[in-house]
Amino acid sequence: MKKIIALLFVFGLLINSCSTDFDLTSNWKDITVVYGLLDKDANFNYIRIEKAFLDPTTSALTIARIPDSLYYDSLTVNLLEFNNGNLSNTIPLERINGDAIGLTKDSGLFASTPNILYRTDHPIDPAKHYKITITKADNQAMVTAETNIVDDLKITKPIGTQKISFFPGYKYTMEWKSATNGKMYDLVLRFHYKEYLSNGTFVKDTAVDWVLFRNKLSSGIAGNDDMSFSIVSNDFYAYVSSVIPQNPNVYRVAGKVDLLFSVGGDVFYNYYQINLAQTGLTQGQALPQYTNVENGTGIFSSRAFKNYIDLDLESKTIDSLACLSKTASLNFLKANLTPCH
Repeated sequence: MKKIIALLFVFGLLINSCSTDFDLTSNWKDITVVYGLLDKDANFNYIRIEKAFLDPTTSALTIARIPDSLYYDSLTVNLLEFNNGNLSNTIPLERINGDAIGLTKDSGLFASTPNILYRTDHPIDPAKHYKITITKADNQAMVTAETNIVDDLKITKPIGTQKISFFPGYKYTMEWKSATNGKMYDLVLRFHYKEYLSNGTFVKDTAVDWVLFRNKLSSGIAGNDDMSFSIVSNDFYAYVSSVIPQNPNVYRVAGKVDLLFSVGGDVFYNYYQINLAQTGLTQGQALPQYTNVENGTGIFSSRAFKNYIDLDLESKTIDSLACLSKTASLNFLKANLTPCH
């Protein structure tokens, strides 16, 4: 399945700001809104480009539901690729209807169809710099934004044949080197297991996802910083017991675990911080909106995903799953595939 880029649709930015500089009786003027996160591993990268404006004769809620008020009839959208400061490639972006390829837009205040996106399948090189240019048919000022590309992080623990241990009462610390141009990190641990009927009939192979952390920051974006996170082992058993239902008709066999990293660039981090502030204690105050889009608003940044899969659990961890009082009712077998009792 094709990996697609995560897109942010934070339209509240367009209606939350107040300013006495607006003349509400003047003719409307559109504001170009750009959202896109380039991913070096995606088969396609998608950019959403829309417009917003104030109309003195029409409710903003009414305008939001009119597709013609959200999309431009004609745009020239290019992605410029720079190598060591020199332009090396100009990549035209294709205009598509996301609904036609299964990328539906959430319904809400804004019209959800059509769902216009711009995309490219051109490979994104983390060693290069990218700039998007948007030219309108009415020859208004070109809309532009630039970003570096988040590269891979490198996990340093566990490595090789090292196994993950959640020994009760202790902590397990995983370690990694930060990604070049990466600033903000999320990590999910995926725990796989199988279910069988008491007669040995296979039922299913499934998994649960445990969010270990979100928005952990590196000290910089040069890459290769030492980063780590410690997991309280007892929290693993507490999480498993909270998400896997008891079922006396099956027994379970613990499988491997995956570590699923997501990394956002520094522009994405800045955008997140400003918007977090405006939905927290300072909500309602006139705070600046963060954008790196010239002659428009929104965000153009980069994101990367790095998965370390099929990591083994230590035998003592598997035995603890079977025998600890917190998880014993889940009917996991011990590492030697025998019941605890």
